[in-house]
Amino acid sequence: MKRFRYILILGGLSLLLSSCLDEIELKNQRFGTKAVIIQGRLILGAPSLIEVNVQRIGEFDGAETSVHIGSAKVTLEQTDGSNIDLQEITSAKLYRASIPNNHPTFKVRAGQSYRIKVSLLDGRQYESEFEPLLPVPELEKTSYTLQELTLPDKKGFLNKATYLSFWVNSKLKTGGNPDKSKLRWELNAVYRFTDDTRKLCYNFEPQRVDKVLLYDGPGLQLERLDTFYLADVRLDHRFAEGFYLTVLQESLSTTAFNYWNQVKTLAERSGSMFEEPAAKIASNLRSKNVGEEVYGYFYATAQDTLRLYIRPEQVGSPTKYCPQPPTPRIGPTVCDNCLLNTGSTLTKPNFWIE
Repeated sequence: MKRFRYILILGGLSLLLSSCLDEIELKNQRFGTKAVIIQGRLILGAPSLIEVNVQRIGEFDGAETSVHIGSAKVTLEQTDGSNIDLQEITSAKLYRASIPNNHPTFKVRAGQSYRIKVSLLDGRQYESEFEPLLPVPELEKTSYTLQELTLPDKKGFLNKATYLSFWVNSKLKTGGNPDKSKLRWELNAVYRFTDDTRKLCYNFEPQRVDKVLLYDGPGLQLERLDTFYLADVRLDHRFAEGFYLTVLQESLSTTAFNYWNQVKTLAERSGSMFEEPAAKIASNLRSKNVGEEVYGYFYATAQDTLRLYIRPEQVGSPTKYCPQPPTPRIGPTVCDNCLLNTGSTLTKPNFWIE
């Protein structure tokens, strides 16, 4: 069951399922023209949610690009044969189904295994292996420390600045289970931003696609995680009007962990001459069409969620971004209209509590 807790610190992201997998793979792997990539995740909740991306890779002006494959039949299936069809969400370029706990024919529960089947209009068919849905340990606390760090900026130059280093406390076991869990984290931020017209926006900033946060519980000796480091976020205007960090912790099967670990290794390649050559990321999907490969992965997971609100005065009341000094410029800026910020909205998030 997904739980939401709100922690407000009193006193004193350089870093996702939507597009992170395909962006990493397209950046660091080469595919045959017209290769099919299928990515999906089932999340236990109330309701449970499954989303699947079905894409084809092609070349446009000499560069690889991905295109959504529409009008496919996408089905989620359980080991007992029960199944449910996903609906195509054209605006989001994906397939989705929301499954309530009281669904009459399909139940999503920890301990069960699930797979997806995909059929295209031209008759081609694909299916994943069954993936177990494992319970997730309790995410107990998230907080930060302020410190001076020397890290590369957006242009790659090293600069010394103040950062918030975020960490978590978490159990590694669930209930009476003696086995420790394999974990993955997603971090997302949202901060307030006021433009020169006094319009108030909420800017959503997802985790960078090249940051994959994993912990192999069974493979390491700790019995629990205390002040386990996740990320550094530079202290700047994003903290000037209020900042929320959302931490999602999810359980992974051994095969799903291995998949994400390969994604992590590939995403973090530096290009050093001493690195192993890049290899194709393993997939649990197979094509039922002779001679065709399919890429991507499907997995099932449970999540636990914590949100952390940081008040401006807790971090020294940083200077707001607007107004900016007058400079020659062409066209409006984010200070003229805060909605020009990527991921910006006028709608206050329902979790925003101060």
